[in-house]
Amino acid sequence: MIYLDLVMALNFAVNFFLLKITGLIARRKATAGRLAAASVLGAAYIIFFVLPPNPLIFSWIGKTLLPLGMVVLAFNPRNRSDGAIMFVLFYLCSFAMGGLVLAVSLWVDFPVYLPGAAFQLHAPSLPHLFLAGVLLYTAASRMGGVMVEKLNFRLPSTSVPVVIGFGGKRIKLSAFLDTGNMLKEPYSGSPVAVAPYWAVKELLPAGMRVLLQEEKKLDWLELQKFLAEVQDPSRYCLVPYRSLNEKGLLLAFRPETVELCRTDGRQAFKGGLTVAVLNGQSSAGADYEMLLPLEAWRAAGETG
Repeated sequence: MIYLDLVMALNFAVNFFLLKITGLIARRKATAGRLAAASVLGAAYIIFFVLPPNPLIFSWIGKTLLPLGMVVLAFNPRNRSDGAIMFVLFYLCSFAMGGLVLAVSLWVDFPVYLPGAAFQLHAPSLPHLFLAGVLLYTAASRMGGVMVEKLNFRLPSTSVPVVIGFGGKRIKLSAFLDTGNMLKEPYSGSPVAVAPYWAVKELLPAGMRVLLQEEKKLDWLELQKFLAEVQDPSRYCLVPYRSLNEKGLLLAFRPETVELCRTDGRQAFKGGLTVAVLNGQSSAGADYEMLLPLEAWRAAGETG
């Protein structure tokens, strides 16, 4: 005897897990409420198996619209391309889960029977589902970042307008996503964007301009004097960097506001962003206004 409520509960749990894995791979966060609502929608599909047959529900149209609705409900994609990527990832995770369950079942019990040359495979047990889920989660947590980095999921191919507010002033910069920018502010751990002096100088106080406009290394005595006189010294910090040819420290500031300009409106960066400034000598040949770290772009695109 099959109990419909137990089957729906298991289906709900599997759907919730697959949606969670999809978000993990794509680096998209969704609330537990959204994931649960989408999982309920998927679990409700079981009801149609006990109702009079409906050709549309079990056709390719129904099998496309249902997971698409689950993805939209769980992640609220902001555009069609984003939704298409999440839809494909969800289907791939479902296929991977099914394949892993089959592989684990065959590896552990080999429950395949061929009576009368007919292929039969018994339903997998809960331990098999659990082991397959552990394997899929492990693979997704290790490979998700690589897929996002290498395949550039959801990354724009052109510059990204960014509005920075600091010291009562606001400017709009054209930023390029830099997947190789791994700079972190040492104390807060926030991602660090890099901007040439000429692009942000109108935001900077006079003392900081003196430190950065000269084509030379930082003057530590002048820096000490500047920090002693400035109104809020906690807004400034030094960011260590290392390149193939050199290493050193960049003078940086923490903006009050940083907003990413999208086609569907502006979004504030979550978790803060530090802006390191290249001095006059280092920024002379820069053809960008800001190099934005990929982590900051993801943080602005996460759903709450």
